[in-house]
Amino acid sequence: MATVDEYRAVYGGNEPLAAVDDTANLGNGGCNVILRDTGGVIGSWSSWEMASRALNRLQKLGGRFEYRLEESHQWVNGLEYTSTCSHCSLTRRLPDNSGGGDP
Repeated sequence: MATVDEYRAVYGGNEPLAAVDDTANLGNGGCNVILRDTGGVIGSWSSWEMASRALNRLQKLGGRFEYRLEESHQWVNGLEYTSTCSHCSLTRRLPDNSGGGDP
């Protein structure tokens, strides 16, 4: 849902290769998502650093919208107290709730 102005801000003033329509999102499709305050995803990046740079460029547009950067993982349970993001394959360890814990 990025506008042409948002596209230009993120990609250094270059014109979109194709027309930006209502379903167009920026980035490379990762779990670091930039959202517009009025609703809607602007884009998603695999790297927090890349998404952060894009956010800074969008904030320089000034005026109409506020933007925020969030992690948006799709967690599924894995083996041995882990969960994995089904989108980016990031794995995290979950606490052992058995009460025994490590000494």
